Amino acid sequence: MARTAAGSQVRRRPGPTVIVWLCLAVLAGACTGPSDDSQPATSTTEAPATTVSSSANTTPSSTTTTAAVPWPTVSWPVSTPEDQGIDSDVLADLVERMAAQGGFDSLTVVRNGYLVLDTTFYPFPEDTGHAMASVTKSVTSTLLGIAIDRGLLSGVDVPVLDVMADAAPQSIGDLKAEMTVEHLLTMSTGLECRDSFAYDYEGTPALLASDDWVAHVLALPMQEPAGTRFEYCNGASHVLSSIISEVTDRPAADFAEDVLFGPLGINDVVWPASDGITVGFGELMLRPSDAAKLGYLILREGRWDGDEVVSAAWVEAATESHIAVPSTGLNYGYQWWIGGAGDWVTARGSGGQFIFVVRPLDLVVVMTGGLTNYESGTLPGALMQRYVLPATRPDPLPPDPDARARLRSVVTAAQNGPEPSPVSLPALAQTLSGVRFDGTGGDPRLEWFTLTFGSDSARLAIDFNVYQDDVAPHIAELRGFEDFEEPIECDVGLDGRFTATVLYGQPAVCRGEWISDDTFVVESHILGHGAEGRLTFEFAFDDGTATVRLGGGDGSSVEAVAERLD
Repeated sequence: MARTAAGSQVRRRPGPTVIVWLCLAVLAGACTGPSDDSQPATSTTEAPATTVSSSANTTPSSTTTTAAVPWPTVSWPVSTPEDQGIDSDVLADLVERMAAQGGFDSLTVVRNGYLVLDTTFYPFPEDTGHAMASVTKSVTSTLLGIAIDRGLLSGVDVPVLDVMADAAPQSIGDLKAEMTVEHLLTMSTGLECRDSFAYDYEGTPALLASDDWVAHVLALPMQEPAGTRFEYCNGASHVLSSIISEVTDRPAADFAEDVLFGPLGINDVVWPASDGITVGFGELMLRPSDAAKLGYLILREGRWDGDEVVSAAWVEAATESHIAVPSTGLNYGYQWWIGGAGDWVTARGSGGQFIFVVRPLDLVVVMTGGLTNYESGTLPGALMQRYVLPATRPDPLPPDPDARARLRSVVTAAQNGPEPSPVSLPALAQTLSGVRFDGTGGDPRLEWFTLTFGSDSARLAIDFNVYQDDVAPHIAELRGFEDFEEPIECDVGLDGRFTATVLYGQPAVCRGEWISDDTFVVESHILGHGAEGRLTFEFAFDDGTATVRLGGGDGSSVEAVAERLD
């Protein structure tokens, strides 16, 4: 059964005069709304992949043509990389690179229907659902295709307002009346969504704060005729979900359970709803290995173990280029991103959630993580181009025990994380331990904080209400975050290892480090939600007060003043 879930967060403070940089990426990623994945992939030294590398033979693997196609309904069949034509040494290089980079939670590689690599990166645990962000859009598209296949909707050329008449505004101009379902699918609605980086993502918060998301989207002004150009719009994907509900008489998540997730053997799903409408643009949580099944369905043209889940005609239409995405070198299909001449297609979401489907190589790759918007727009494609594609050959490779042993060792290290390190606390730690600081000025959201230090762990308690806006409570409720307006407490490992804790009712981990005698850094992760929180406490003594600076990932910051209570 598809379940409803929600999100969470964290905080801290210091002693006599304290400056605290709170880079709450957990909050920025998890509570400012489903962040946009439309930022152009800016040129870097590692350009994002746009075509299948010439070093990778584009002839489908002979394994596919000579053996029965495997179906991973119950579990993925496992193979060595070499048996499926992939170099273990290069995969080991990739895992090392991703671990060193940081910000990645998992990597799954499927070749010819066989799982050749499936690893997590510390501290993300195995067999755990992960927020897939805008990968959700590609799932919504697939469900719409299934509805059309079943005759529940006549096609993509149906005017949106013909289906959603009850949600339509009273005054409808000619331009809006001409907007079709296909325009929603291709992000070419003509609506003034203002959801992209060009508008500082202001459209999504307005959507989330509205009382009726579908009515809000349909009431947006038209800035141009539908079909004029690509303009990213989360609301368009949510209207697609509403259309699915309208024609199936049930939420898209329930429809998916019967017609998509069930047939593929995907059982651990969290996909919340707003006002009974499954969130069409984000919030889906899946295990990475199950996300790979969705890519594999596309690779197999909609068929699954002898049955048609979605028609090959829909898969072809959804994954062909319909419109160019400016400044990216990419094209857009029906909620799928298209690279090059269609050599690969991706479902992609902010933070580094990717399903790569490379048809010429019979290859599916899934990455999840908590990358920055810039990294998410460039790094996963660059890693595919630099490592995965060159490592993939058309035929099986000779066994390579040494390379396999190295890959196993690298994967184990990535999953297990660092060994515990000796704990050394400066004298300041005991001076500040357990002392309460109350907010007295500056940003009024800071109420109080304490840091309590033990021999090998610490505990942070803080009341810094970052939820004083119209949007965050909606996101917290969607993600199942509990007590999000209450003070939070976090157990903090001091030996280089994370300590398990709970933040806003969600499984989480925290660790801390004194990087100098007067600076303490706390790192936190709400497991499965990608983004990390980094809190930096810099202490400077002056009149027994503490200045607390809450800094965002964009370099902005707000300050509050706290006074030590003796």
